[in-house]
Amino acid sequence: MYQGYACAGCHGGGGGGDICPPLTNGVWIYGGDDDTLFRLVAYGSQVLQTKGYTRQAEENVVAPMPAMGGVVKTADDLWKVLTFVRSRYDGPAGCKRGCKSS
Repeated sequence: MYQGYACAGCHGGGGGGDICPPLTNGVWIYGGDDDTLFRLVAYGSQVLQTKGYTRQAEENVVAPMPAMGGVVKTADDLWKVLTFVRSRYDGPAGCKRGCKSS
């Protein structure tokens, strides 16, 4: 699903980064809790900011995260993509859930 929804086009085939930040290094720009990650992918970073979320870490970002809520078919599919991202995680121990920054 990660490949099928074109996540790899920006974040790299294994989530290690490409033109956009790696998803595997422990730097969670808006926080790493499941709710925030779900909302970031569904709404995109610009809408997330209008909802009061602020950057808690810095990362090389070429473009804002687009809203994928209209692209990903179901919430279940989105959770599966996030599960893949979590499975590839290579950041500090203990930050897999809820890490604010590295």
